[in-house]
Amino acid sequence: MELFREPLEYIKHYLTGADQRKVLKRSNCSLMSSWPRETSLVLQADTGLELGGAEGSLFMILWTEQDGVISPGQVSLVGPDINETKNIKLPFAQVIMVYGDFQDEYETYQLLLDTLLGAKLKDVSTRFWPDRQRIWYRVSDQALKSGFNLMRCGCTLLNQFQSLPAVKGAEIIISAESLTYQPFLQKAAASSSGILEALVKIHEDLNFNCEDCDYREVCDEVGALKDIHRRLQEERSGL
Repeated sequence: MELFREPLEYIKHYLTGADQRKVLKRSNCSLMSSWPRETSLVLQADTGLELGGAEGSLFMILWTEQDGVISPGQVSLVGPDINETKNIKLPFAQVIMVYGDFQDEYETYQLLLDTLLGAKLKDVSTRFWPDRQRIWYRVSDQALKSGFNLMRCGCTLLNQFQSLPAVKGAEIIISAESLTYQPFLQKAAASSSGILEALVKIHEDLNFNCEDCDYREVCDEVGALKDIHRRLQEERSGL
């Protein structure tokens, strides 16, 4: 049973709506050059563009074990790329969807999150707040002069995820349009947040009373969480 069935459906609706609004661009990573990877600290005086932060931000990591759910290697951009706007501060959303064989859901989440946090970009400072699904990029003037854009950024991230042994393919969605135009993206974020919080709860405390758990409704809606809970209880009890 799919852990992220609902948020992945919301993402599908989001992309359909963006396509209808004619604000969606798609490309395959194999057709683009990626952005160089390097740990960088961008000072405010050297900043050419800020993504996320006070302008609104969101990131998600979703995974599936079903073939055909995502489009491996695809980078989707909703809204303008940074060379198509004069704004120096933009909202920022980033959704990474991964397809592969994953044995342990909690370890999968930790692996994918660590991969994202470790995917440094040259002349770009990045910060993440995983518990709030928030993301912030500070892009230097030098990066902008050298051709940094969101499509190349997405390609770099995809290469990182697709290099993982358990991953068969990855897809990324990046948006620099206002989150107020993204109700399905907001629904996907709320759904995935509840699922991940319940997943962490299950792994940290198998002895809780389901009847009194704050995530009871989430587990009732996402049968895969109940399966995970049951399996872990059996494994840890030696059954």
